[in-house]
Amino acid sequence: MFGKKTMVIWVFVPVILISAAGCSRYSPSPIDISAGEYYEDEEYQKLSKKDRKEYCLKLAGELESLQTRSSDAQAQLKQNRDDITRLTQELRTAEREYVNLTTQITELNGQISALEALPKEWKLVYGECLWTLAGYEQIYGDPLKWTRIWRANFDMIEDPDWVLAGWTLTIPRHWPRKYKVAQDDWLARIAGYWEIYGNYRKWPVLFEANRNQINDPDLIFPGQEIVVPRDAYPSE
Repeated sequence: MFGKKTMVIWVFVPVILISAAGCSRYSPSPIDISAGEYYEDEEYQKLSKKDRKEYCLKLAGELESLQTRSSDAQAQLKQNRDDITRLTQELRTAEREYVNLTTQITELNGQISALEALPKEWKLVYGECLWTLAGYEQIYGDPLKWTRIWRANFDMIEDPDWVLAGWTLTIPRHWPRKYKVAQDDWLARIAGYWEIYGNYRKWPVLFEANRNQINDPDLIFPGQEIVVPRDAYPSE
């Protein structure tokens, strides 16, 4: 009996020791899957079943996270493309407006240069009268506007039918914001002058703008300088 027991010990103990030594647990090196660290195939094969399961669960979680981030990135990409499309359309619209405005500015500059080149004085020659002078294209292009030349040269012209060659007359070019009342003027008549409003019905505008010096709209005096409002009638 003793001999058999001894034999069992000698047979199984080494097997147990060898098995214990062969089954020593593999300790995998720590990795961070979220940082892109993964096991190589050789390392994976050394993992225990439990570690493999945990590793696969982490991989699945990381995959789900990546899919979510990918979906968010796709949505953001679509939003960015929509924004680019909208901004591109706005840019093209702004470019068209810029071209239009540039064209208008160029045209206005041309008109301003043309107006600035128009004569502000005119020396009468034989045969010219206020009517013919106002009719010149470079003056007003309309003989009916001769009265403004007369009003601007009251100090020289007493009778508009009597002008002399050699006289240098002032040719007004601006829309007046002030007017000096002349003999036989009244508010409706002044409002009717084409360089004022061209409409006698607008005399109340002059009256209201000059209440500080006109108490009675039917009573104004030669030499009074009245204000001619323009903001209320920008088209005038």
